[in-house]
Amino acid sequence: MTDRQILRLIGTNAKAARLKAGLTQECVAELIGVHWQTISNIETGKIPCSLLTFTKLTKAIQTSANTLLDGVPELEAVKAARIRKATARKRKPKSRE
Repeated sequence: MTDRQILRLIGTNAKAARLKAGLTQECVAELIGVHWQTISNIETGKIPCSLLTFTKLTKAIQTSANTLLDGVPELEAVKAARIRKATARKRKPKSRE
């Protein structure tokens, strides 16, 4: 899944949660301190949002971050394990002398 597809999926989930809460884009924008066009751009996946905006958005539309992330695929387990192993630091324990 590409970054753009992930943004669209999160945006679709955000829009569904906003509509379920009975709020307009303008209302949500006012609650979190952004322009209504920013909410529109997030919902259509045109722009990413900061972690702060994401957090405020979840609170404003009364949903969880997990709800907005529904459908985002997990990391490839084998690839992730290989990368973690390759980048793990091996530290020697400090000796106490």
